[in-house]
Amino acid sequence: MSRGAANLGATTIDIRLLGPFQALVGGSPVVLTSSRQRALLATLALSAGRLVTIDALARGVWGEAPPAHIRGSLQTYVMRLRRLCGEDTVVTEPDGYRLVVDPSRVDALRFLRTLDQAAASTEPTRRRALLTAALAAWGGAPLEGVGSPVLAAEWGPLLTERYLFAVEQRIDLDTGLVPDARLIAELTDLVAQHPLRESLWERLVRVLARSGRRAEALSRYAGLRALLADELGVEPGEDLRRLHAELLAADTEPAVHTVPRQLPFDVAGFTGRGPELAELDRLPPGGASGIVVIEGTAGVGKTSLAVHWSHRVRDRFAGGQLFLDLRGHSAGTPVTPGAALAGFLRALGVPAETLPSTVEERSALLRSRLAGSRTLMLLDNARDADQVRPLLPGPDNLVVVTSRNQLRGLVARDGARRIALRSFDDVDAAALLAGSVGPQRLAAEPDAVAELVQLCGRLPLALALAGERASRFSGVSLAGIVEELRDQRLRLDTLRDPQDAGTDLRAAFSWSYKALRPAAARFFRLLGLHPGHGFSLSSAAALAGADLREARELADQLAAAHLLNQPGTDRYQFHDLLRVYAAELVETESSAAERAAALRRLLDWYLASVAEATKLVRPDLLTDDIALDAPPLPAVPFTQHEQTIAWYTTERAALTALVGIAAETGFTAHAWKLAWLLRGFFAERHDRDDWITTARTAVTATRVAGDNTGLQYSANNLGSAYLRTLQPDKALEALEEARAASETGDGTALAVAILSNLAGAYYVRAEYAEAERHALQAVRLARDHGQRTFVPHALLNVSASRIGLRNYDNAADAAEAARDAFEGLGDRYHAALALGNVAEALEGAGRYDEAEKAGLKALAELKELNAEYGTIDVRITLGRLKLRTGRGEEARRHWAEALSVCQRLGDPRIPEIQALLATVPAAGPPARDAPYP
Repeated sequence: MSRGAANLGATTIDIRLLGPFQALVGGSPVVLTSSRQRALLATLALSAGRLVTIDALARGVWGEAPPAHIRGSLQTYVMRLRRLCGEDTVVTEPDGYRLVVDPSRVDALRFLRTLDQAAASTEPTRRRALLTAALAAWGGAPLEGVGSPVLAAEWGPLLTERYLFAVEQRIDLDTGLVPDARLIAELTDLVAQHPLRESLWERLVRVLARSGRRAEALSRYAGLRALLADELGVEPGEDLRRLHAELLAADTEPAVHTVPRQLPFDVAGFTGRGPELAELDRLPPGGASGIVVIEGTAGVGKTSLAVHWSHRVRDRFAGGQLFLDLRGHSAGTPVTPGAALAGFLRALGVPAETLPSTVEERSALLRSRLAGSRTLMLLDNARDADQVRPLLPGPDNLVVVTSRNQLRGLVARDGARRIALRSFDDVDAAALLAGSVGPQRLAAEPDAVAELVQLCGRLPLALALAGERASRFSGVSLAGIVEELRDQRLRLDTLRDPQDAGTDLRAAFSWSYKALRPAAARFFRLLGLHPGHGFSLSSAAALAGADLREARELADQLAAAHLLNQPGTDRYQFHDLLRVYAAELVETESSAAERAAALRRLLDWYLASVAEATKLVRPDLLTDDIALDAPPLPAVPFTQHEQTIAWYTTERAALTALVGIAAETGFTAHAWKLAWLLRGFFAERHDRDDWITTARTAVTATRVAGDNTGLQYSANNLGSAYLRTLQPDKALEALEEARAASETGDGTALAVAILSNLAGAYYVRAEYAEAERHALQAVRLARDHGQRTFVPHALLNVSASRIGLRNYDNAADAAEAARDAFEGLGDRYHAALALGNVAEALEGAGRYDEAEKAGLKALAELKELNAEYGTIDVRITLGRLKLRTGRGEEARRHWAEALSVCQRLGDPRIPEIQALLATVPAAGPPARDAPYP
């Protein structure tokens, strides 16, 4: 088997250093008769593909006695090496030489790299395979025949030690998979070659005892003891002496079937989990309900619940209680099924030397020992179902498994019941804190307690750490602890014990994260950029640059490991503290370029989706200047208006946050376009605070970036938001900035919209003539440039201005024209609003019957459209009409309903309507020509 080769055009070179030195070119051996040439090639090979300096080469070739003209001598040897191995094999660099060879083609380097991969693997089967592959390259004493004492002294011990350690690790993993006789033969050969390596002797003695050759095992120990005394004057190490004592004890003590009592200490001050304890209490110890899985994220209290309940019911299990931390997610190596079975069998009185050699035999023996015994087995911190399944004791016993993974196979195949553990509710969270700081301290700062619970995500471990911190600093208020935790960048630093990795949240999360495959780990990191508390599969896929199928598979891996919650088939969400952890990881493990690319993909997808929704909500917002980049995957398709509103309601927090994120990260165009397109939703859903906040953000971003087009849109958007909240002075300031940012000043739909909004601002300020002037200018501009969509909007403002000027007949004409235009565009909502203006204008003109007819029709259309906001002005008008015509109670009903709508929507016209209600007389109609109330 080849143990080292590099691509050199059509030629390859292999370099073998693990055993007798050998170089092959194109698969054929090359004879290097000079020891200097061999030393030179070996020195270059051990730094394959990298520069080796003149000094390093001289040391490798000549040791401590280099020739007088080192560089010239090296050039001679390099020239000869090129003739033998290929002219392009060795490249001359300014400071030395470089061997053009892939490191994987040098057997020693490939050997070390494979061992590193094995050390990093936490999956026993893969680790064993990697170790086996690495050891297969070993050909004997390393660097034999290289001709360089320096290389032999520096590399020989390193490679030999790595080899022996790898052999020992592989032998440990072979337990239960390889016959003991084969392991004994291998270990016998190894101790003969390395007689002073005690770790090899220990394994030999243990395997001999396990296979029933106890006397031979004791003899081997005696031989080693004599060897160490003669050679070094020392006794065997502690591990070997303890093993020797166990062998002697097993030789004299009769085997007994013991009743194990292995439960850890009960949890002091256990809090909450009433429903889960009740569910566990209903579990019988045997039958089809013999397995229960308690699963949940790190720090949620799985072990505490399992241990506490096990103590509560231990008297139900005459066979005792077995406990084992399987280390599935911890700093240590996961316990193999073979080792776990060995521990349980020894606890049940089976002598170590009589343990079967295979996992299957041990598993069968465990089932035999526990048959009918009514034993409780608590398997804590399981990695996967394969780690648990060989340990299952069979009927009439109960197994409680805790895991960060969902162990779906154990549920589906083995009939396990699942208890999914979630974070505490607020009551239990406060109770846990009270156990640390006392109820009086909690009662004194209820607001701080509520925020502290939220900042800890109601996670029991986080709450316990926060409580410990508060009790340690008794002079610091709980509000002070809260202040520390508010900074997301420091929260995980605060919630930790630096001396105990088991109570370090970041460490606990990292064990789950490090167990992920690389693609899932990247997916988890990038999700730390998503601003939503919950998010759709599509948005996650866009963020990661994945297709939906790949994203679903990755998200499912995270959900199975409890790194994500999955409230719906295509919806996911973080636990609050895991979101903090993911945000940390994306900052430290992803490059700035990768973060920017991911964020751009997310923004492009959300913009495209909002644009699709806007086609049904406010199509007039999709103007020529709103050019969008193609999204990384298809936007959400919308077919019904109700569907768009439901989507917006779900995504609202993420959408509004993204405007700020885009502005902060330099995606200015994304920020203002998203804020602009969202205004249709903001208006319809009356989310005025979000409207103003996002519009302000966009104004600031475009102003700083010098983006005049964006500033026009953004300032006009902000002016509209101020108009909706009846803040005309602020609206005028924003709108004038929008108009000033225009390069052409007219001719665009945006210029018309700005003029129309200016008219609205002057109307709210009761400057009706100025309002009419701007509104008429908007109408003319829109008509001159063929902008049909904006003509009726401007006409609405013309009608409102003329009502203010008491020019009622002309106001009614303008409103009628606006209604006709809206109907021509298929815009029923604004057509109904225009009809409301008709009613108000006719009322002012004294044409009460016509006004009431128009107002009732407008009200009916708005109610049919579920447009509550639009009904407010219409009901105000109808109320005045009713009062003018002597129907005070009907007026009161209209105004009361208008007030109710305002209160539900938080509309600022509440005082105006309350004043109207106060004008309704107790009895008797007013005169028909009474002035407006």
